[in-house]
Amino acid sequence: MRRAHNILVLAALICALPGCSPVAAVNAPAARPLAVQQKATGSRDGNLAVLAGKLRTSSRTPVNIVQFGDSHTAADLFSGEMRRLLQSQYGDGGIGFVAATPVPGTRYDNLILKTARRQWELVSARNQQSTQFPLGGYLSVPLAANPSVRLEAREPSAQRYRISALYQARENSSLTARGGQNAARRVMLAASNGQWRFSPPLNSISLPVDMSLNAHPGTVLGGWYIQGQKNAGVTYSALGINGARLEVQDKWQAGWQENLKALRPDLIILAYGTNEAFDNTLDMAKYRDQLRRTVAQLKRVQPRAVILLVGPSDSIKQRGARTCATRRPQSLPQVVQIQRQVARQANVLFWDWQAYMGGECSIARWQAEGLARGDLVHLTADGYRKSASGLYDYLRGQLGLR
Repeated sequence: MRRAHNILVLAALICALPGCSPVAAVNAPAARPLAVQQKATGSRDGNLAVLAGKLRTSSRTPVNIVQFGDSHTAADLFSGEMRRLLQSQYGDGGIGFVAATPVPGTRYDNLILKTARRQWELVSARNQQSTQFPLGGYLSVPLAANPSVRLEAREPSAQRYRISALYQARENSSLTARGGQNAARRVMLAASNGQWRFSPPLNSISLPVDMSLNAHPGTVLGGWYIQGQKNAGVTYSALGINGARLEVQDKWQAGWQENLKALRPDLIILAYGTNEAFDNTLDMAKYRDQLRRTVAQLKRVQPRAVILLVGPSDSIKQRGARTCATRRPQSLPQVVQIQRQVARQANVLFWDWQAYMGGECSIARWQAEGLARGDLVHLTADGYRKSASGLYDYLRGQLGLR
C-alpha cells in the first residue's frame, strides 16, 4: 500500500505540470541518452594534470568531487573518509550535494537532516518506476503549506556556506533561511517549466539553519548543494542509493547531466557493481554497453573532468558452499573485468577494490579482523576507512602528488 501511495504521489506531483497524464508520468519511456562522441574530447593525462594543478592551488581554487554509488556510498563512510583525507590535505570546500530531506538508511558523514513529521513525502528512484527523478534519485514532496528542513553540521563548525536548492516549480515559489546566527533571508524559486534547476544561492549561512519552503502546488525539492563561502578547498558529494545499480540513473530526468554541470566536478567517481554482481542472470553484454554509454556521456558533458571507476568490493553470497568459487557472487569476476576493460578502452581510471582487499573471498578475513560486517557484503567503519586510504593513495599516485 505504501508503494502504491508513493507512485500516486509522484504521478500527481509531475502532473501538476502542464500536458501530463498520471499514466504517462509513472510509466514514461526511458530517458533518451545523450549523443555520444566517438572521439574523446580530452586526454586522460591532460585531465589528470588539470586536477593535480587545482589540488596544488586549492587554498584559492575550488576542487569538486562527485561520487555516485550504491549502499557503500549511501553510508558515507567510505566517501566520508575520502572527504576527510582530501580536505585535511587540500582544504575544506564545503559539504557538497545532499538529499533535500532525511532518507531512511542513508547518512551523511558531516551533515544531519531533520524534519517534522507529516511535512514531506520522500520518493526514491530505488523502488519507483519513472524518468522524472532529479540528480541523485531522491524527490521530496511538500505535504504542508510551509514545510521546513533543518540542516545541522555533525561536528560544530564556524564555517559559513552558500546553499542552493535543486528544485522543480510550476510557478514562482520562495525559500527562506533562518535560525541560529542567520538573519532571515529569502530567494525566489522561479517557475522551471517542468525541469530541475538550482536556485540562486543563499550566501554566508551558518549551521544549523532552518530552510523553509513557501511552495505552490507543483513545487518539489531534489536536494541541497552546500559549498563553503570562501569558494576554495575540496567539496566531496556522495550520491548513494541503497540497492542501486548503474541503471538507476536511467530514472533521472533526461538532461540530469546539465544539473551535474552546476556542481562543476573535477573528478567523477562511479562506484557501482555490488548489486550487479549479486545478479546471477545479469546480461553482461547489456551491462558492458550501459557502462560504456554512461562513461561516454560523462566525458561528453564534462570533458575536463577525471573519471574514476571503483570496482565492487569483495563479497560472499553462499556462506555454506565449500569452495571460494561457489561462495562468491557468480557474476562478480565478470563485473570487475568489464569495468576494467571499459576503463581501459575509454581512457579513464579504474581502482580494483576487490584486489585491494586481497582478492576473491578475502572479505572473510576482513570480517575476522573486524573490518567487514557479518553479512559479508558491507564493511565496518574501520574497513571503509582502510579502503578509502587505499583509494586515496591510488588517486594521489595517478595525479603525481606523492
